[in-house]
Amino acid sequence: MLIINDLSLRMAGRLLLDHASLTLPAGTKAGLVGRNGTGKTTLARYFAEHVDGQVQFAAFTGKAAQVLRSKGAVNARTIHSLIYRPKGEESVADEVTGKTSMSPTFSLNRQSPISRAKLVVIDECSMVDEQLGRDLMSFGTPILVLGDPGQLPPISGGGFFTDHEPDFLLTEIHRQARDNPILRLALDVREGREFMRGDYGTAQVIGKEDVNQELVLKADQVLVGTNRTRRRYNQRLRELKGFNA
Repeated sequence: MLIINDLSLRMAGRLLLDHASLTLPAGTKAGLVGRNGTGKTTLARYFAEHVDGQVQFAAFTGKAAQVLRSKGAVNARTIHSLIYRPKGEESVADEVTGKTSMSPTFSLNRQSPISRAKLVVIDECSMVDEQLGRDLMSFGTPILVLGDPGQLPPISGGGFFTDHEPDFLLTEIHRQARDNPILRLALDVREGREFMRGDYGTAQVIGKEDVNQELVLKADQVLVGTNRTRRRYNQRLRELKGFNA
């Protein structure tokens, strides 16, 4: 069982925790949910600093794990690299190119650092499906999951950690985050406010008529709103990249 007592924390001149306690029995989880800029990672790191033992950070994607490391969670890794190990290979068809290749298969790594940790902190919890969630829980280590209520669920199945109300909900965007132009733009979109075309930090707001072939081909990823649009874009991108030749 994990027990942390008498936690007090101020951030940007405001009291976030006032002699609070956190109790997590073995094999249980707690959810800390809030939009970007509400202080989820700050609170999670603060909890971790007061744990008597190892705390392991992990995230669904490598990019999110890198962000955690940049914020001080130096041991952050992807969930898959943390709890699985290679077992073999299987033949898999690529959805974009249609070509078949060999892909590694994995088995649960019972020697994972999670098995020795006192607490596991999982970011991007809404992207964890049932199988991955159950594998994480099988180690019996208490888990604190961090999530964004606006984040998409996993592609297959529902979110294992988001099928119930969160234990802690953070609602206030802190001033430093509000000064970030991209977070400011995301907040405007979520709250239904109108915004003008133009540059927002490294992001741009453009009209539909400005989306052209050159712009799409330069993108690392293209996100669309419907499966119909996805199929149309995939087909056109295959043609432009010569995959259908």
